[in-house]
Amino acid sequence: MEETRPILYGVADYAEIRRANAWFVDRTAKIRDLETTRYAVFLRPRRFGKSLLLSILRAYYDVQFADRFDEFFKGTDIGANPTDERGKYLVLYFNFSAVSKDARKVEDSFNEYASICIDAFAENYRERIPGGIAEKILATSGCIAKLAVITQGLMNKGVKLYVMIDEYDNFANTILAESGQGAYDALCHGDGFFKQFFTNLKDMTTGTEAPVTRLFITGVSPVTMDDVTSGFNIGTNVSLDPEFADLTGFRHDDLRAITDYYAAHCGFDAEKAYDTAIRWYDNYRFGSASAPSVANTTIVLSFFSYLWRTKQFPRELIDENLRTDYAKIRHLVTADRRLNGNFHVLENLLAGGRLTERLVKSFQAREISEKENFTSLLYWFGITTIIGEDMGMTEFGVPNETLKELAAKMIPDAYADIYKIDGRIFDINRELVRFARHGEWQAFIGIISGIVRENFAVRDAVEGEKVVQSTLITLLCAAGGPYFVRHERESGGGFYDIALAPQLSRWPEIAHAALIEMKYVKVGDPAPTPEQLADIKSKAIDQLDQYASDPALIAEWHIGVAGISLATGTTGVPPVALHRLVLVFHGGECLLNEEV
Repeated sequence: MEETRPILYGVADYAEIRRANAWFVDRTAKIRDLETTRYAVFLRPRRFGKSLLLSILRAYYDVQFADRFDEFFKGTDIGANPTDERGKYLVLYFNFSAVSKDARKVEDSFNEYASICIDAFAENYRERIPGGIAEKILATSGCIAKLAVITQGLMNKGVKLYVMIDEYDNFANTILAESGQGAYDALCHGDGFFKQFFTNLKDMTTGTEAPVTRLFITGVSPVTMDDVTSGFNIGTNVSLDPEFADLTGFRHDDLRAITDYYAAHCGFDAEKAYDTAIRWYDNYRFGSASAPSVANTTIVLSFFSYLWRTKQFPRELIDENLRTDYAKIRHLVTADRRLNGNFHVLENLLAGGRLTERLVKSFQAREISEKENFTSLLYWFGITTIIGEDMGMTEFGVPNETLKELAAKMIPDAYADIYKIDGRIFDINRELVRFARHGEWQAFIGIISGIVRENFAVRDAVEGEKVVQSTLITLLCAAGGPYFVRHERESGGGFYDIALAPQLSRWPEIAHAALIEMKYVKVGDPAPTPEQLADIKSKAIDQLDQYASDPALIAEWHIGVAGISLATGTTGVPPVALHRLVLVFHGGECLLNEEV
């Protein structure tokens, strides 16, 4: 029997992947498109396969690997029809994720790391560059000076360099988020060492037979590039170009291929695996709403690696590395222990499910607080994706369950920073589990209502309804538990406010689910009379009747009675009981919470 191909999760070494005959999605045809741009900047969220892409480019273009072309590219698209540029370059490679994120140490760390990379370049190509230049590079101190030696020594010598920079903004993003604007400006403005590095890099592309013929830079956001280069003037940002929308990431056909292959070899449920991958890791669109949907490469491989190794579905569907990555940017929504405008953008996203702004391709860190810039930053970080367009405006939404959970977690984290509520998140989680088993909803609603009241007391009452909505939604999301927390989803011809949809594929023992209709009375209006409250409740019941009658909801949630699942019509399948809850708030005060 054919040996199952391994999955090398977290491995970004193309040569190792090929040697091991590991799972690999061939995007090498895109190399031809990339050659139309000499100096390219390509931005994608974390864990999207950018490092592997650079490894592929290095294997293709590096003169050191020219005689191993068949080993690396046999059976690939570019292997069958290579370009004239293959195997023609000396490659100067940097990966700035190796630089310290400590603002006090970053300059020395950067200089040391970049110097090591340049020295490795001199050693690797000692026999391919004019005599004496390699020795001069090695004898020179400091990365900036070493770059100058390369520029002067290789100018007009007919030597072609390809500079590749991976994670160009890795340490800068962390310093901005955790150490603040001042520390960040010291890197990227004035005489900052990072800005000087890019200035020297630009010099290496300028002049007759300049040594740097090609440049490829990867990162997450355009912010640092805009700061250090005054608007991408050393390169072209190809990140939104339609031909590169699926340069990295798994398309649906890729997900189907990996699902069918490992299901056949490992014996797990193929449809369940495919649906899980789509729901949790897919639905990113880069550049436009018409771009092909792609899934997060590394996280998909993590998921299928677990299935391949254990033959079981993981209980935890979010990769901890990704959770750590997104935790870093929580600091962008607070300043001086106060919630800032960025927080309100995120809050509106979670309350309304979408944001509409112009997609900004380039802006500086000091401009992040502007609403359209922060909205675009959420897109560049992968927290949102493009779901629609209208007359120059872009509609953004959260792409999948992973990002819904991570994005929602940022708001309670900010609350925790300001209001110290983090301990109660665990209480909500515990009570959601109790609800899933026994249908006891009063405790978690009570905890959340109390936090809404506290939060509302220090918030702007003008957006009071959104404050209440986002607090309810994000606390439920952040608490985790056995539910998909959904809101503003269509059901029965209407749109319900909040749903606790059971994750039955992970926890088939869940016995209870909930639809929550939230009604709001403005804080400046008089409290409703008993008669008015009864009328509000009656309207909420009519809406819940409408939502709960939807056949798709009944089938997906396995809503049933008397031991008969209405989804399948078969006996012996544990039914899920649906609880319909009405919450009425007057400002931040919950006047009514009842099951109807």
